[in-house]
Amino acid sequence: MPMHDEKLRVRRTPEQLFDLVADVRSYPDFVPFIAAMRIVGEDWAGEDVRTMTAETAVGYKFLREKFTTKVLLDRPNLKIDVSYLSGPFEALANHWIFEPLPDGSTMMDFCVEYEFRNPVLRMAFEGARDRAAHMILEAFAKEAERRYPDAVGAEDWSGEGA
Repeated sequence: MPMHDEKLRVRRTPEQLFDLVADVRSYPDFVPFIAAMRIVGEDWAGEDVRTMTAETAVGYKFLREKFTTKVLLDRPNLKIDVSYLSGPFEALANHWIFEPLPDGSTMMDFCVEYEFRNPVLRMAFEGARDRAAHMILEAFAKEAERRYPDAVGAEDWSGEGA
């Protein structure tokens, strides 16, 4: 299954970024291609660990699709995993990892794998996979700046000591 993995340093704390990505209800407000989001189930799986079942409507140009995922929010490990339940995909999975950096900022790791069942959708999205994933990651970074205006860490961080 084709995969896109990208990391981006964001000058916000890992906990702030975890909370932002965990706020799936707000995705339609700032995430490209997401037209609607609805939580249809939510359970606690342990101390600061919960699961949600989310129905998502996405749109790109003339294409519109809906799908359902299970979202595992693991706050103690600063990790979010999304697994596919139903919809137009052959397979879908993604994860977020929020790695604390020595200067207080965060290395945000976003990995997504997906394969459409429909060959027309597969062809339509194949060429845009990396660009779409990058746009999504950038949208979260921009929303983090809006929600959490006080930056942390060095502006000119060199990556040393990570």
